[in-house]
Amino acid sequence: MDVALASLLNFYAFSTGRRLLAMQQVQKAALTAGFNALVDHCSVAIAHDRATRDLEARWSGQKGAPQFSPEAKQIDILVDAALGALRDGIDAQARASAPDDALGAIAVNLAQELFPKGVGAITTLPYVEELGELDRILRRLQDQASAPIVKDLGLTRLVARLVSLEQQYRAAIEGTGDKIAFGSVKDARAKGQRLLLQAVAMILGKHPSDEAADQAARATLLGPILKQNEAIREYLRTRRAVEDIDPDTGEVEPTPAPTAPPAATPAGQP
Repeated sequence: MDVALASLLNFYAFSTGRRLLAMQQVQKAALTAGFNALVDHCSVAIAHDRATRDLEARWSGQKGAPQFSPEAKQIDILVDAALGALRDGIDAQARASAPDDALGAIAVNLAQELFPKGVGAITTLPYVEELGELDRILRRLQDQASAPIVKDLGLTRLVARLVSLEQQYRAAIEGTGDKIAFGSVKDARAKGQRLLLQAVAMILGKHPSDEAADQAARATLLGPILKQNEAIREYLRTRRAVEDIDPDTGEVEPTPAPTAPPAATPAGQP
């Protein structure tokens, strides 16, 4: 039985800036409420995600460097094909389903969530960014709630193939020496998400009832987290890629322009 908080609490994976903004606002509310344990926990989470932002910035600065193993290009082609097959498999189930078939509606929603701008928007990304999108897709397909859906849609074989390719892809594009590996960034983001969910659990444990006082306290303390979760839901609902925000201003950060590839390299790849 999976009792990890990510399985028990139904929240989207926050970007680092959105986590930081939410946790800073939660900390202010906790200070006002005298919830000192939560104040201290937020300090740990904020410090961690400040470090994660620095790590992301350093990793982003090296993304254009052509320091990939010779296998990266071939594995990228295989990943592109597997992602296309996954999207086609989901789409086939959606198109073949009867109007009243619940599985057909699930397939439509899943396709929109996994590929908000289509497969091409992912397969034309530089290697490191495509790896990040592949990781996002697999996290969604491998969570506990998705297991029966993947099976019913006949996607088990495709998901297993993508899991294998993700491991090969990461090994091929991660740097060595002082070059920051994507795995380090991924792990830092995952820890930040766990710290956020721990804050949610602390709030629920402190105010567990449906009495008016507990409901009001939950609304105040959880409000910043729920606001960002709803913002992410709206991005996915409208089939847009989730944009990060400046944690100090709350304003959407511009997406960096991709590094132009060399002329001899296929479009969209480093």
